[in-house]
Amino acid sequence: MSDELWHLVEAKRDDGAPAMFRIRELAPRLELPRIFVAELPYPSSELAQLPDAAAYQRLNRFEEQWLAPTCAALGWVFVAVKTEDGSFFLYLYGDGDPNELVERLSPFDGSLGFHDDHDPTWDEYAALSELLGLAKAMPPVAEDAETMPLPTTRPERQPKPTTQPKSKPQPQLQPTPKPTPKPTPKPTSNPKPKTKPKPKPKAKAKAKPKR
Repeated sequence: MSDELWHLVEAKRDDGAPAMFRIRELAPRLELPRIFVAELPYPSSELAQLPDAAAYQRLNRFEEQWLAPTCAALGWVFVAVKTEDGSFFLYLYGDGDPNELVERLSPFDGSLGFHDDHDPTWDEYAALSELLGLAKAMPPVAEDAETMPLPTTRPERQPKPTTQPKSKPQPQLQPTPKPTPKPTPKPTSNPKPKTKPKPKPKAKAKAKPKR
């Protein structure tokens, strides 16, 4: 894995907390539809919750002696690492049984956590690639400048990965259009009733004069 291109991205979350990413640059392999995340906690007393030198050495040992051989044996691909909130999150893609990964990796440390999900279109990796693209597009900053709210990137040729799967946004419901009311037909004017001719008065018989 030493010949593969990896990028280091420094970022800040919305709440100001720092987050570090190591993202592998590669084309998505859609024949590997499942994402697997291993969470390796580290002790930290700093407010930033970033690891110290001993924690990084422990991470390197886990990657080189445990993770890399397991990926090679079971056909999984290591794509990223996120460092945040007192844990390293290591991301893999594959098509095998996640329980086999758990069995091989869990003896390293009892505090390891594992998560897996179905991600056939590599959506989680697409979010990482978007973050990497933003970092590449940003102008370089001075060494004494503060970390930008979104990424600053330094490409490296070392295998290091991580990022928690993001929940997929729920589709927004579009309001159903209301049916337009049909116009009520105006009542037709009623025809005027025909007036009947008044009956002519009957003539009264005149009495004949008596002789």
